[in-house]
Amino acid sequence: MSSIRHALATTVLACAALTLTACQPDDGTDATGAVTPSATASHAKGDAKGQAKGDAKGKGSGKSACHTLAPGHKYILVESVSGAMNTITAKDAKQNCNPDEGAFYNADGGKEHEYTVASGSTPIHVLHLKGKGPDKMTAAGGGIEHVRICANGTAQDTGPSADTSDCYGENFYDVAVNSAGKITEMTELYGS
Repeated sequence: MSSIRHALATTVLACAALTLTACQPDDGTDATGAVTPSATASHAKGDAKGQAKGDAKGKGSGKSACHTLAPGHKYILVESVSGAMNTITAKDAKQNCNPDEGAFYNADGGKEHEYTVASGSTPIHVLHLKGKGPDKMTAAGGGIEHVRICANGTAQDTGPSADTSDCYGENFYDVAVNSAGKITEMTELYGS
């Protein structure tokens, strides 16, 4: 009889512990309200899910939350990716937010900047991959190739046209750039 009570008490405690560990906010903040490092990825994934459920502009549930930059991040418009070093040519961009329709991104109109990724393991979050939906890749694991195909329409500098059906982001990205001017994180953005 006491072994049944022990089993029952253990089960109740285990369920309570699981319930408490699952109670984290799903808005890119931790329990204290601080922005988590993966907040940009969760916002991008939410936008992609909204698009899949709603119309072509990602307005699946009515009002659309606008993406929020984490400290040290900025918006860019990728114009091209070229060369063996996968040099990204981009302009700074800005977000215009309409709470009813979502985010609109525009290039600032300033000069072009050239970036490379910090390493092959640099995380690149993309909105959609065939059969997968939103995905986190590395620069060397297909991330830069995705950015190149979306910006250039080809997988190499000179080559046939590539399948651009996974390109939902209009080439706007949220990036973190280190002091050496290299991209350390990149998240594809969906704009209305």
